[in-house]
Amino acid sequence: MKILSVIVLRQVPGNAPVVLSMQFEAGIAGFWKQNVQEICVFASREVVRRSREGLMSVKHKEYLCHCRVLESHLAVVAVCDEQYPVYVAFNLLKEALELFISKHKEESWSSVSTDKNLSVPGMEQLLKKYQDPSEADKILKIKKELDETKEIVLKTMDQLLERGVKLDNLIDLSTDLSFQSKAFAKKSEELNSCCNFF
Repeated sequence: MKILSVIVLRQVPGNAPVVLSMQFEAGIAGFWKQNVQEICVFASREVVRRSREGLMSVKHKEYLCHCRVLESHLAVVAVCDEQYPVYVAFNLLKEALELFISKHKEESWSSVSTDKNLSVPGMEQLLKKYQDPSEADKILKIKKELDETKEIVLKTMDQLLERGVKLDNLIDLSTDLSFQSKAFAKKSEELNSCCNFF
């Protein structure tokens, strides 16, 4: 999962959108860097040209261009690979616009008619933060931690059970479980095995 670029543009009705700020992923190979950047700018410009106010995503081969356009005609596009979670990309767009707006008042960009690369302190760090979606998104981070914990618990459980000893046998031998709990465990196992045929 990777983000190639975050580009802020001004949507100009009837004309090509104007680039206001560009931030590219630092790991792009040197020889291909200029080509990748040009393609990202071109794709971003075309997506914004055809977009209306709101959120949208456009897919091309294994890449997605996620776009957000505000009523003020300020837009941001993130070019990501197709594995990158969409809702995390939309969070990135929101934060990127908030960051740009906090650094540049509307008067400073609303009349810009040629491409610029206005400095946006913090945009590079924002892009780095979102390179790992599980670090950028709290829900995804918690899910990842739960999956890791589940894996550890399963490994620990397997290690606790000696070779050849089944959990069913341990249930039968347990003095901690009441007769009703043992009967419930056996009955639920029978019902589950019955449903496997369907």
